[in-house]
Amino acid sequence: MTAWRVQVIFGMCLALWVTLTGCGGAQGSKTAANAKEGEVGEHTSDEDATVRYNDYMAAAGMALSEERLDDALSYYLSAAEVLDETGEVTIRRADAHYEAAGVAYQRYQKEMAIEQYQKAVEVYLRFSGNALLKAAVALTNTGVIWKELKDRARARTAWQQALEIYRAAPQTGQTSIHMQKVQANIQELDEGY
Repeated sequence: MTAWRVQVIFGMCLALWVTLTGCGGAQGSKTAANAKEGEVGEHTSDEDATVRYNDYMAAAGMALSEERLDDALSYYLSAAEVLDETGEVTIRRADAHYEAAGVAYQRYQKEMAIEQYQKAVEVYLRFSGNALLKAAVALTNTGVIWKELKDRARARTAWQQALEIYRAAPQTGQTSIHMQKVQANIQELDEGY
């Protein structure tokens, strides 16, 4: 690999990392990033977990862009594990599980995809707004996988749970489209497809 290409890739990774870590974090606390020169940054285990989560998510994104699905899955699972270990319930934690599920499905690891979607749903359901809609999407995807695995009862259950969320959500054009698709999935299931 040429030195120029290494610099470009490093620059892209650095820009992504800055974007991800610059959009939140503890305000007013000293970390290695915001300590004055000569001071030692104070880190909590949660701050370290956030840094590691961001690193894993950035690496997963890079791996996906390079079509390295094995690496992307490993990084998403690591990002989820880092936040699982903190015990905190955050949307980022659910997002890591959700992304891991999508990559597992692409790799034909359907059982792992279901497990990761279920973990994402458990967390998303503790929030409101878009998090609930993400839960509905994860349930819809779970239903598709159960149908592919020939488990119609579980497919129906997942889709009915998704429908309940969509029905309770403020109705938008996008919500209506998703709800119609889930209803069509259930109808196809009833018709024996």
